[in-house]
Amino acid sequence: MRLSGLTALSALIHLARRLPLLLAVLGMVACAPLPGPDRAGTFPLLQDGNARPGVKRAIVAIPGAFASANIFAPVLNWQVPNSTVIVYRFPDMDGLPLDHRVQIDGSAQLIADYVNDLGAQEVYLLGYSTGGPIAIETAQRIEAPEVSLALISTAGPAPAGILSSMRSGVEVLRAMLRTGSLRPRDAWTENYRTLLYGDEGLNDPARARDSAARAEAQRENMSTPSLRRTLAHTLSLMFWTLDRPGVLSDARVRLFHGDADTVFTPAMARRLASRLPADQITYYQGQGHLLFVTSRRLFDDIHSFFFDED
Repeated sequence: MRLSGLTALSALIHLARRLPLLLAVLGMVACAPLPGPDRAGTFPLLQDGNARPGVKRAIVAIPGAFASANIFAPVLNWQVPNSTVIVYRFPDMDGLPLDHRVQIDGSAQLIADYVNDLGAQEVYLLGYSTGGPIAIETAQRIEAPEVSLALISTAGPAPAGILSSMRSGVEVLRAMLRTGSLRPRDAWTENYRTLLYGDEGLNDPARARDSAARAEAQRENMSTPSLRRTLAHTLSLMFWTLDRPGVLSDARVRLFHGDADTVFTPAMARRLASRLPADQITYYQGQGHLLFVTSRRLFDDIHSFFFDED
């Protein structure tokens, strides 16, 4: 079916006016029966076999909504002495059933309790997208004397989540217009290109070719997530606020952000960095939200921040 510009505009206006109310109502309907992560049927954390009391360093990786913990595979190759790597899994991802929901505070408490029981002296937290706020809240609960925090393409406090949802809706509608198709798989595949390199990447010949090839390679994996899964992953973020940034005053914090990110914009990243406060923001020129796909240096940069700097 062909999509007209008028149809897209009408749909966007309708969505923008009603999104906050819709999220609240849909959340009560779809997520009310789902408990928090502390009541998940399968424990959400995985570890590399080295998580034992007395380990000196704990490296904790937290993905974002709809993202697999596999995005942190390079971290397993760091080979940091006397360390363990621990990853958090979202419901309905990486073998977990959809029997619970993410809670920014609740997920953070679960992770912190596990890490504190190990008694690690150094804790290194990586949070991607929605995992960023979880990592921030986790850091506030960690008892280790040394805490470092790397926030990748991170979400910010309310209303960032709602604004991002609205912006993402705009991007999907624009993708529909570019493809001239209402088929969800066509829209998601085209929108994937802006997640890689932002809107300007479509006008750069080299990046346009690369994004088209990468998107086409992912076409068969593109599907619309269920409402229940979407809200289980994202609803808590919509209402998260940064209540105690001062608790992180002794932590080392750095943001790693694409300067073409259309999901959580660089301006949002700057506001969050100023509130934490963060040591600095490392920007990746011409790259979007999926830095773990587009950047060859991302995890090397984070390793350097964690272990090579004083």
